[in-house]
Amino acid sequence: MTKKVLVLPGGFVPFNDTVTLLSYKHLRLVNAEMDVVALEGKVDQGILSAINSDENMRKFKIDYVCKYDQAVASLEKKNVIEGIVNIFKYKRAAVKKSLTSDYGVVYSSSIPSFTHWAAYCVKKKNPNIKWVASFSDPLYKSPYKYDKETIKEYPLIVKIGFFVYIWIYMNSWYEKIAMRYADKIVYICEEQRDFMISHYKNEEELKEKSIISPLNYINDWDIYSKLLKENDKVRNEKLTISHFGRVYGLRKIDLFLLALKELKNDNPKLSKQIIFKQYGEFIPRYMKMIQEYDISDLFEFHDKIPYDEVMRLMKESDMLALFDTILPENEIQPYLPSKTLEYILLKKDLFILTTKNSPTTRIFESLGYTCTFNNKNEIKKRLNSLLNERKKHFNYPIEEFENEFATKELRKYIEGVIGN
Repeated sequence: MTKKVLVLPGGFVPFNDTVTLLSYKHLRLVNAEMDVVALEGKVDQGILSAINSDENMRKFKIDYVCKYDQAVASLEKKNVIEGIVNIFKYKRAAVKKSLTSDYGVVYSSSIPSFTHWAAYCVKKKNPNIKWVASFSDPLYKSPYKYDKETIKEYPLIVKIGFFVYIWIYMNSWYEKIAMRYADKIVYICEEQRDFMISHYKNEEELKEKSIISPLNYINDWDIYSKLLKENDKVRNEKLTISHFGRVYGLRKIDLFLLALKELKNDNPKLSKQIIFKQYGEFIPRYMKMIQEYDISDLFEFHDKIPYDEVMRLMKESDMLALFDTILPENEIQPYLPSKTLEYILLKKDLFILTTKNSPTTRIFESLGYTCTFNNKNEIKKRLNSLLNERKKHFNYPIEEFENEFATKELRKYIEGVIGN
């Protein structure tokens, strides 16, 4: 009898979180039935429309354990005790499900990271099952956990919440058990893989069982096909540069804001020429700097918006901004912003604030983009060029970012295990 795949992703589509789409994309083309043990999150209408038209979604049968925010506490909903109770409930549901059918593979995802613990428990109960652990970000020695500058600025209650959240949901132990017991580890880029395995003695063994599955798009999905259409005719009254996603922690924009201050001092009419639109979290320290630098007229701020709305506003912007993780250049930089894929598909000119050691730099420079490194004078030079020069148009192949190509190695492994 053909074996099945047990999927432990935490949240799952049509809920739109950092890795819900990543998990679905990893598995949608695998020739197998998928039983999903999930946490039920808010439905994203754009993603719902896409998966409703995707016949591969029929392979997935979802059992919900509880609401997502009943298991994952937040500053808004400080339900730590309830969260811990439901983490154990999720683990028990995963193990119970694993005993109901002949599963050849169990798949776990990295956010929320306790899914790796659930998969570990499944593997202990089912020694012959193969465990595939997917990571979008590192957990062990994650630089975001040790960003003292940002942590110092948190109020006491936020500091406490931060460390409680890290201990419960981003505990290094979740990564360590996956690195030791999982049969395959999936990463989104080479830099992430190299950073993570560098902390373990058996680097060569870990490299052998690693798979790189880059951020990718689904050719038939409307939300992506819209991005692939002509995008070069946009011209707003002001040069409109939009950023989608959080600006926090190591996504440091101090020098960017200082550069804008000096540009405005040199050009008092700058606010009539350019506007930056931010969609998503923006930490108070940067709001305060913007006010102190008298550059509030260069910004618009908006809350996080649904996926299909993001796609529309990306197309309506003249350019897009990418604020990368800023780490010292003698360190491995393992983080790749989740909107990288959409930016690649749009082929619009970009303002990319990054470092030389980043996967962002490697990927975008290979496609012909200009990367701006975290230096005040470089930032000023780049912004001036954007104001005074014609926008670039890009024409590069994108086949390597298509779902079928990007997941080929992972798909081959899983199908080999389950006998298809």
